[in-house]
Amino acid sequence: MYKSLAFKLLMAALIIYIVGCGKKENNTTENQKDSVVNALISKDSVTGQQKIQLKYIVSKGDTFHYRMVAKTSTTEKSPATENKEVTQDNEIHYYYTKMVDNVESSGIITYKVNYDSIIISSQMGEHTVKYNSNVDDSVKSNPAFLQYNAVLREPFYIRVSQTGEITDVYGLEKIHQNLFKALGDTLSEKDKESIKESFGEQSIKEVLQQEYQLFPSAPVDVDSSWVKSYNTQILFFDVVNSAKYTLKGIEKKDDHTFANIEASLVVDFLNKEVKEQGVKLTVEKSETSGNGKIAFDLNRGCITNKETATDLNLEMKMSAQGQSANTEQKVKTNLTVTLLN
Repeated sequence: MYKSLAFKLLMAALIIYIVGCGKKENNTTENQKDSVVNALISKDSVTGQQKIQLKYIVSKGDTFHYRMVAKTSTTEKSPATENKEVTQDNEIHYYYTKMVDNVESSGIITYKVNYDSIIISSQMGEHTVKYNSNVDDSVKSNPAFLQYNAVLREPFYIRVSQTGEITDVYGLEKIHQNLFKALGDTLSEKDKESIKESFGEQSIKEVLQQEYQLFPSAPVDVDSSWVKSYNTQILFFDVVNSAKYTLKGIEKKDDHTFANIEASLVVDFLNKEVKEQGVKLTVEKSETSGNGKIAFDLNRGCITNKETATDLNLEMKMSAQGQSANTEQKVKTNLTVTLLN
């Protein structure tokens, strides 16, 4: 009983939203770009402190090339591992391209998105699995990687607000057709709907939303902060993640103006005791932290570089039918988005 439950506790992750951007095509002149920057920066009439309106401003046809890298290292010590520390390391590289398809008068941006390649490495003990979308081998036929094969070089669309929120993902029909074909194309309509739900708008949005920094709608003073809070789960426990962002200053580099932002993460447990499949789980000790650095290019209207890291250490007790056992979970994550062009 403990073994089955403990393996379900293997993976846990904390996320600070990350963002990145690509180089704009020359659809606007340097003077026009400078005018945009000047309109975004002002001074507080009382304090004289600089204020910046942080938002994504792009033009139709602008093209962005990204590399997003997500690394996760998970260590478990429990009855399922014979009370030995067992570590699993996962690393995934997404290379993808976005082109601005439309910009509405409200500022809502529509991007045409295309995954160019995906590379995955997973290691647990001596067991290693590697997937490279650029290499045709037996690994590509593994059911665990079918969704990555299906999405490659199949364009779809996302809609994003000027403050960085993805509001819609659509145009996934061809991707789903690829999945159906890979599974034998003998699926019932019910099965097809289930696949669409498991690998659809929400799952793609969760990956790409990490690219975007969520900005406040009001201008931000230099040295001031804003907080984005959201409810989620760590294992079976409800928590509130509060990501705090601080605008550290403005920097001129290569004729561009950058806003430098630092991030930190605070996690509050809403409950430290739950019952799952007849087993009571109690958090005995928890340590969580997160940090990040962001460079936002005001001329391009996007973030050119960001690195974030999170750490989670949990000590728990599992109790059922008069028996109890202890388990430890450690999760480290590193997420980066890099401008490639």
